[in-house]
Amino acid sequence: MAIDGRGDLDHIERMAFDPSFTEAEFRKQQHAAVARIEKALDSVDPDVIEVEQSSGVLTLKLARGAKIILSAQPSVRQLWLAMAVLGTAIHFDWQNGQWVDDKGQGKELFSTLGQVLREQTGIELSL
Repeated sequence: MAIDGRGDLDHIERMAFDPSFTEAEFRKQQHAAVARIEKALDSVDPDVIEVEQSSGVLTLKLARGAKIILSAQPSVRQLWLAMAVLGTAIHFDWQNGQWVDDKGQGKELFSTLGQVLREQTGIELSL
């Protein structure tokens, strides 16, 4: 709780996205991110990583049965990367020309996804 007695308002203010980042710009960056991931996975055997896209959701099905899901969250202008294999989800904000985690841990979308795919499949991707 904030010392000034505003309670959770401080947290809400930190979570707010930059109003200049319009939904149209969000969609543009989201589509570019998905296209970049799909291009990197084009040459991967679908028996190793199967790629599906539907309604703003990119699903990667791994050979061992695990799924990685990238979904658009336009209301908060974020991309969410859910990885059941790790029991976690990471929320990414668009900042300074890249998708970075909203917890300030220095995680970037493409490097994080590349690391998880490398660990789960042994494939080194150029994302």
